[in-house]
Amino acid sequence: MTHVDKDLDKLPKQFDLKKLNGVAQGAWKHYDAVKMHGLPVGVQVVGRRLEEEKVLAVMKRIEDALGEDAYPLLYPTNLD
Repeated sequence: MTHVDKDLDKLPKQFDLKKLNGVAQGAWKHYDAVKMHGLPVGVQVVGRRLEEEKVLAVMKRIEDALGEDAYPLLYPTNLD
């Protein structure tokens, strides 16, 4: 849906790994917005059994919020 931006996606200064559980600590200790700059970011929306309509409605709202540039990876404009 988009790409990692080293400035927009950096962790806030007050971010404290020690306040997270062990699983989250293991994941977040590897996060580095500078090293990940430019990598693609996706969104997965999951719902409960037999609630597909709700999942589709949420995805529609996400697409609407993103506007016309919702899928830059599928429809690149810069084909150098």
